[in-house]
Amino acid sequence: MVYPPLSGIRILSLAEQYPGPYATMLLADMGAEVIMIERPNGGDPSRRFTGLFASFNRNKKSVMLDLKSEAGREQFLKLVDTADVVIEGFRPGVMDRLKIGAETLRARKPSLIFASISSFGQTGPLAQIAGHDLSIQGAVGLLRSTPSQERRGDVPMLPLADISSAMFAALGIVTSLYARTQTQKGQVLDVSMMDSLVSWMTPFLVPPINNLPTRELPPSDPGYGIFSTRDGKQITLSIAGEDKMWRELCHLLNLPEWAALNENDRSSRVQDIDPQLRAAIGEWDYAAIYKALEQKGIAFGPLIAIEDVMSNPQIKARGMTQTFGAQSFVAQPVLFNGEKFAIQHGVPELGEQTKDVLGE
Repeated sequence: MVYPPLSGIRILSLAEQYPGPYATMLLADMGAEVIMIERPNGGDPSRRFTGLFASFNRNKKSVMLDLKSEAGREQFLKLVDTADVVIEGFRPGVMDRLKIGAETLRARKPSLIFASISSFGQTGPLAQIAGHDLSIQGAVGLLRSTPSQERRGDVPMLPLADISSAMFAALGIVTSLYARTQTQKGQVLDVSMMDSLVSWMTPFLVPPINNLPTRELPPSDPGYGIFSTRDGKQITLSIAGEDKMWRELCHLLNLPEWAALNENDRSSRVQDIDPQLRAAIGEWDYAAIYKALEQKGIAFGPLIAIEDVMSNPQIKARGMTQTFGAQSFVAQPVLFNGEKFAIQHGVPELGEQTKDVLGE
């Protein structure tokens, strides 16, 4: 059994919904004791979506406090004295109005790490805007739509700004914990969902600000896409500039006239190649082309419906499903010396550990 490296670290989480809970789940999986400080009358608003709440809040404890009351604030401050990290996800200024902002808490405990996740950051002209993930994606150029062609289907499924800021918050906290071993001092972390997503967009943004050519993403290579087989199933090809793979594919599919084209040539002729490529793949059954592509070393993969992902043999082989009690969860993905950390606690009920934690 691998020893969780963050064992002994206590984190107080006032962050709700998606980014903060995902960040603290990652840290809890690594052994940190995460105590959710939840408001009375419902707690984290995402509790109304039981599946969403369960997704992010295993391995945590729930303490119910009214931070707007003097008694609740005093109890929170006593918990701060025992904590290593406080993470919050309110709009800039809210924690100060509650009299538990970064300056107040770090004056009380200089070794405390105080992390804030907000839509646009603690500073700047957009700081006070309450934008969720979709608004962040729109503000950094990820949404493609024209006024005459707007469709509800244009809204992306994956909340990239939430996920990216959660990852950077977790990284910032772990880095700060390490730095504290050298300096004995804490840090104040300002994690912006917008900044985090801009960082993820580095290959799209660095070339134009330096007048350099941009690598087109996704690639326009005709061997990069989703294709249907004769028996109604689908595969993905992900040839992204690999000329050798392209030649192998053309020989496999009996398309010799296209085999000698390099990436630039075939990308410029994608409109001519695509129909022939689709027709050639459409002559194969799924199982046969799967085996042939695997043998030839051509970049490809199965296209799997989301409801079937967790039953996929590869996902099972990698141990990406973990159970605790009657519930199953998506495991954290990193293997430490070939092992994953076991889930220690299920999803807490609202305020389930209030008496135990405050009674310490």
